[in-house]
Amino acid sequence: MDNVEIYYFSGSGNSFAVARDVAMKINAVLTPIMSVINQESIDTEAKIVGIVFPIYDFKPPQFLERFISKIQNIESKYIFTICTYGIAPSKSLKHLEEIINSFGGHLSLGFAVAMPQNGLGSGKVTKVQQEMMFNKWKSRVEGICDDVKNMKTGEIETSILFFNMFKTRTLKLLPVYLAFVKQVLFKGMDSMAFTSNEKCTGCGTCQEICTQNNIELVNNKPSWSDHCINCFACLNWCPNGAISLGDADLGIKNYHHPEVEMKDMILPKK
Repeated sequence: MDNVEIYYFSGSGNSFAVARDVAMKINAVLTPIMSVINQESIDTEAKIVGIVFPIYDFKPPQFLERFISKIQNIESKYIFTICTYGIAPSKSLKHLEEIINSFGGHLSLGFAVAMPQNGLGSGKVTKVQQEMMFNKWKSRVEGICDDVKNMKTGEIETSILFFNMFKTRTLKLLPVYLAFVKQVLFKGMDSMAFTSNEKCTGCGTCQEICTQNNIELVNNKPSWSDHCINCFACLNWCPNGAISLGDADLGIKNYHHPEVEMKDMILPKK
């Protein structure tokens, strides 16, 4: 296909892997959202525009509204979206549809793809469960690409949150969520800040992987500023597992998509 561009954001590599799989099958240009979001306007000659992103707290990331507001001639584009989620997509794609509509565009297709969770309770996801998710995605990608090639208009995928939690056995993560709530209630949100431990070697991976320029090395240790978007990339890509979120046991372990390398994640230097 010609004139297709896929914009994506990814912290763990899940959404990048999905975007790349689709792009390879439909000959699309891949563009990181963070490489264009600070432009005054986003001009693309593509007739078909895809947006691939992870779900945060059952919602699309807040920066997507700013990104969508800058797409020029959005009313003339065929737009499809794919969200990746660890627990449930809920009504995230419907919410994104409303945002696109508010800027004069139209969302033609919206797909939700389960991927290994990489935040609270990620340590509960087994290798077998991960492989099942990867295989299920591989079985879907051809059909999704066919729909996009044919510029179909169809259902925007949603889920009923609590039903999805029962279905995916997410309730086993309840102790993790309770630990999180307890930590915030008794110690405040500041206690959930990212920190590094004695395993840190000052390698700078966290600084390099951060799309927000939110990390700098101070005395050979990472220091976080105040514009984090909680993508967990610094934690998940640390080669030594030296970064943690607060001091509570929140069941988080390092995870990044096994088919994605760090070089795939680094934004091109300007």
